Amino acid sequence: MLFKALIITLFFLALLSLGFGLFGLLRGGDKSPSRTVKALTWRIGLSILLFILLFIGFYEGWISPHMFGKE
Repeated sequence: MLFKALIITLFFLALLSLGFGLFGLLRGGDKSPSRTVKALTWRIGLSILLFILLFIGFYEGWISPHMFGKE
Protein backbone atom coordinates (compact mmCIF):
# COMPACT_ATOMS: atom_id res chain seq x y z
CA MET A 1 0.00 0.00 0.00
CA LEU A 2 2.90 2.33 0.74
CA PHE A 3 4.27 1.75 -2.77
CA LYS A 4 0.95 2.76 -4.35
CA ALA A 5 0.82 5.89 -2.18
CA LEU A 6 4.33 6.79 -3.36
CA ILE A 7 3.28 6.40 -7.00
CA ILE A 8 0.17 8.54 -6.51
CA THR A 9 2.21 11.20 -4.70
CA LEU A 10 4.78 11.33 -7.50
CA PHE A 11 1.99 11.64 -10.06
CA PHE A 12 0.43 14.59 -8.25
CA LEU A 13 3.81 16.24 -7.73
CA ALA A 14 4.45 15.98 -11.48
CA LEU A 15 1.06 17.59 -12.15
CA LEU A 16 1.79 20.31 -9.60
CA SER A 17 5.13 21.01 -11.28
CA LEU A 18 3.37 21.22 -14.63
CA GLY A 19 0.98 23.77 -13.12
CA PHE A 20 3.89 25.84 -11.78
CA GLY A 21 5.42 25.78 -15.25
CA LEU A 22 2.18 27.02 -16.78
CA PHE A 23 1.86 29.72 -14.13
CA GLY A 24 5.42 30.89 -14.78
CA LEU A 25 4.79 30.91 -18.51
CA LEU A 26 1.57 32.91 -18.25
CA ARG A 27 2.85 35.29 -15.60
CA GLY A 28 5.70 36.58 -17.71
CA GLY A 29 8.44 38.83 -16.42
CA ASP A 30 12.22 38.71 -16.45
CA LYS A 31 12.65 35.49 -14.47
CA SER A 32 9.74 33.70 -16.13
CA PRO A 33 11.73 31.56 -18.61
CA SER A 34 14.06 30.41 -15.85
CA ARG A 35 11.18 29.46 -13.54
CA THR A 36 9.34 27.70 -16.35
CA VAL A 37 12.39 25.68 -17.33
CA LYS A 38 13.04 24.70 -13.70
CA ALA A 39 9.45 23.62 -13.18
CA LEU A 40 9.36 21.59 -16.38
CA THR A 41 12.75 20.02 -15.57
CA TRP A 42 11.36 18.90 -12.22
CA ARG A 43 8.32 17.49 -14.01
CA ILE A 44 10.47 15.46 -16.37
CA GLY A 45 12.57 14.12 -13.50
CA LEU A 46 9.49 13.18 -11.47
CA SER A 47 7.88 11.52 -14.49
CA ILE A 48 10.99 9.45 -15.20
CA LEU A 49 11.14 8.39 -11.55
CA LEU A 50 7.44 7.51 -11.70
CA PHE A 51 7.92 5.30 -14.78
CA ILE A 52 10.93 3.56 -13.21
CA LEU A 53 8.92 2.84 -10.06
CA LEU A 54 6.00 1.55 -12.14
CA PHE A 55 8.29 -0.82 -14.05
CA ILE A 56 9.83 -2.06 -10.79
CA GLY A 57 6.38 -2.52 -9.26
CA PHE A 58 5.14 -4.55 -12.26
CA TYR A 59 8.30 -6.64 -12.31
CA GLU A 60 8.21 -7.40 -8.59
CA GLY A 61 4.46 -8.08 -8.60
CA TRP A 62 3.62 -5.30 -6.15
CA ILE A 63 1.14 -3.79 -8.60
CA SER A 64 -0.74 -5.30 -11.51
CA PRO A 65 -2.87 -3.87 -14.31
CA HIS A 66 -6.59 -4.46 -14.29
CA MET A 67 -7.88 -6.94 -16.83
CA PHE A 68 -11.07 -5.35 -18.19
CA GLY A 69 -13.31 -7.76 -20.05
CA LYS A 70 -11.76 -10.86 -18.46
CA GLU A 71 -14.05 -12.96 -16.32
